[in-house]
Amino acid sequence: MIDTHCHLTYDPLMTQIEDVMRRAAEAGVDRMITVGTSPQDAALAADLAAQRPQVFATAGLHPNYSDQWPDTAALTAALREAIARPKVVALGEMGLDRHHADPPIDVQRRAFDVQLNLMRETRLPGIIHNREATADTLAVLRDAGIVPSRFVFHCFTGSDAELDAILEFGAWVSFTGVVTFKNSATLLASSARVPIDRVMIETDAPYLTPAPHRKVKVNEPGYVVFTARAMAAQRNMGETDFVSAVDANAQRFFGLP
Repeated sequence: MIDTHCHLTYDPLMTQIEDVMRRAAEAGVDRMITVGTSPQDAALAADLAAQRPQVFATAGLHPNYSDQWPDTAALTAALREAIARPKVVALGEMGLDRHHADPPIDVQRRAFDVQLNLMRETRLPGIIHNREATADTLAVLRDAGIVPSRFVFHCFTGSDAELDAILEFGAWVSFTGVVTFKNSATLLASSARVPIDRVMIETDAPYLTPAPHRKVKVNEPGYVVFTARAMAAQRNMGETDFVSAVDANAQRFFGLP
């Protein structure tokens, strides 16, 4: 099983990385993608991927940290260096976030554009962070002129209307352990509306720990099993068949071995 989006470089996981890797293997999670949220974090992610065969990395600047890189030339150079590293399989996470007032949207947009430009230079797919900004994000992506199937909207928690807009655009959609929460029955039902060849699963660890482990503060890749189980049941699919399908999707989208 593949956890397509986690943050192994973050302290809650990095400080116990050996145990995290062991528990993931015990759960059947044999590959994971640790997602860079800044050029510095991307370098750490690439280092970790170089050390561990089951780990892959991405390079990006999260919109919430976009004000830390005001110089777009410097950001471009730093990300270009990061994506040249072995086992870096995507750009991002990138996008727009209206949940917080800062950084301002124009600052987020500048960082977003840098990463979209790098997507044009490469064949790498892009991981989209979208929080309360679906219409804005889709407008940017439409204007970008990049094939929609190169994008995945990670950690989808929006409405059916937003999901329909994303699917109509042509992007992929990924779900976290939020689908296991008692108050997320609607989201779980929505997950089954995504075509089976365009859906992925992730943890977003160390955040969003799924049920039945929500009381555990630190999420980790091994817990992606519970997201898979819930989504398979919602589709009336066997868990093995569902995992085979979403793993094949992840391999195809990210170019994983």
